[in-house]
Amino acid sequence: MMSRRGRIIIVAGPSGAGKGTIEKAIMKKYSDIQFSVSVTTRPRRDYEIDGQHYFFISKDDFLNKIRRDELVEWQEVYSKNGHLYGTLRSYIDQALDQGKILLLDIDIKGGLNVKKEYPELSVSIFIEPPSLDDLEQRLIARGTDNPEQIKIRLERAGEEMSLGQLFDYKVVNANLSDAVEDFSEILKQTIYHE
Repeated sequence: MMSRRGRIIIVAGPSGAGKGTIEKAIMKKYSDIQFSVSVTTRPRRDYEIDGQHYFFISKDDFLNKIRRDELVEWQEVYSKNGHLYGTLRSYIDQALDQGKILLLDIDIKGGLNVKKEYPELSVSIFIEPPSLDDLEQRLIARGTDNPEQIKIRLERAGEEMSLGQLFDYKVVNANLSDAVEDFSEILKQTIYHE
């Protein structure tokens, strides 16, 4: 008997939409979901473990992986150092072959790339706030960004929300418990077939 192939849950949405909070609740509810580990060129922080938080590699190694088509998706995150982040094709393929359910928290364009590469094995869920005004209030309340960064995030959110229409499902995070329940219902229909 052949074991079943794994599945990929692609999650994206604007910064401040509540993706991380929803993902934590979902992973508590479904213990078989494994968080996908990305590869990055940014330096490891003291508390981080290589292979658990990220796979930390040099910029040269990363560029070689791009040239050899070893990444399903990648992006440069525009901070003052321009660190690279991506998803290893070998990591995804191995997890799928082992029948694992992987959760990818990813930027929208990267999510669309993964969806294109694994159309039969992925489900894409876009998390969005009830409105841009609500998102602005969340970003201010979070207290991690200055007013200029908030303005940039809000401008980006408009574009992200229009690209989010290309995802399989949309969850509006107006109320956390409702959003978690909506997300859970999508998984029941698509991954767990309940």
